[in-house]
Amino acid sequence: MPPRRRPGHRRSPRWQHRLEGPNLRRSGAGNDVDRAGQRLALGGSGLTPTAPGHAKVPLIIPALLIAGSAVSILSTDLYVPSLPHLPAYFDTSAETVQLTMSLNLLCFAAAQLVHGPLSDRFGRRPVLLAGMAGFLIFTIVCGLAPSIEVLIAARALQGVMACAQAVVGLAIIRDLYSGPGSVRLLAAYGMAVAMAPAVGPLIGGHVHVWFGWRANFGLLALAVMVVTVLLWRYLPETTQPDREALAPRRLGRSYGALLSGRRYLGYSLVMAAAMGGLFAFITAGPFVFIDRLGVATNHYGLYQAVIVLAFFFGSLAANRGVNRIGIEALLRLGLSLMAAATLVPLMLLVLGLEHPATLTFGFALYTLGMGPLFATAPVKALDATPATRGAASAMLGTLQMAGAGLAALAVGVLHDGSAWPLAWTLLASGLLTAVIYGIARPWKS
Repeated sequence: MPPRRRPGHRRSPRWQHRLEGPNLRRSGAGNDVDRAGQRLALGGSGLTPTAPGHAKVPLIIPALLIAGSAVSILSTDLYVPSLPHLPAYFDTSAETVQLTMSLNLLCFAAAQLVHGPLSDRFGRRPVLLAGMAGFLIFTIVCGLAPSIEVLIAARALQGVMACAQAVVGLAIIRDLYSGPGSVRLLAAYGMAVAMAPAVGPLIGGHVHVWFGWRANFGLLALAVMVVTVLLWRYLPETTQPDREALAPRRLGRSYGALLSGRRYLGYSLVMAAAMGGLFAFITAGPFVFIDRLGVATNHYGLYQAVIVLAFFFGSLAANRGVNRIGIEALLRLGLSLMAAATLVPLMLLVLGLEHPATLTFGFALYTLGMGPLFATAPVKALDATPATRGAASAMLGTLQMAGAGLAALAVGVLHDGSAWPLAWTLLASGLLTAVIYGIARPWKS
């Protein structure tokens, strides 16, 4: 006769019982074991890794993190093709509509400074699940917004909640992996997550044409709900909660150490500047391609898909090449490609060769360079600081999305109906990455 379970006891997922192997052992003191300053608690299984970068982490964990990042990114890319149509719908200006992008990104950036320490204090799992629940609520509010003011506010709050996945997901990856293993995972993570902005505008453009812009938020809400349920069911805790993580003095010391660390700040600001160029395109691209160049709303996604797939292939190259040429060389290769790419749109405009295909080539070259950069720079940044990884990944994400939000705000303020504001913003982003990397020299220990 099978043993009876205790009342209220929930059976652990089956994969947790399959984790035993040569690289895992049972912990002698509870469910946690110290590993390079981090701990792994496998949801009551009592099984922990014995070495960093172990290969026995169940595939479902990175798969769920990728899914969470994908829906977070879809919150922007799914309704991007609708942006040029919203000024007429709400009887407002293009600059006002673009605030739904820039404020979302800036709030996404700022809130990471809160979610990171919260995940150190209460654990990764509860903070991630709470963020996803709030993400779902404000996505529904966006879809029901009766005015542009409500939509802007809901998009800002949506960014506050959606960012939990970004910062906590990165912290979980760094909890479980290290060295080249983390680079390979981040590259694979980038490749998979890149598919969201590739297919998002394709889907969003057709949904807009068939059902209207509100339907995109309904579709997003459904996706967020499914991913949230799966995360609740399968995601384990990967760190030991730290009761002192929210102490004001400790937070001040942690963030102060991060901002004064040349290596950490150098890699982080390079990523922030690079992200600015990407989101300048995501914000202004629909107005240039649809309003100025006459691309159909449901075809715009094809051009963005090419640009995003270039990031996919850049990440794939990083995944394959990290062991051959090393992390720093791979990072410099990405920066070089991006620097060259920033000149292309400007040259096309000067020569009068403005066309959807030619502009797409220039932006695709830029994102091709972003692949190696974003597979390597987070690893170098987080390895350069003794601060807790929750706070470090929070600051890293904050700086990235602040760069994205400021660039989106800039192209909105400079909007004149032409492609020039976008070209100048991309050039500024490329120059900043090179200047920051050269001045900070983060590769120097």
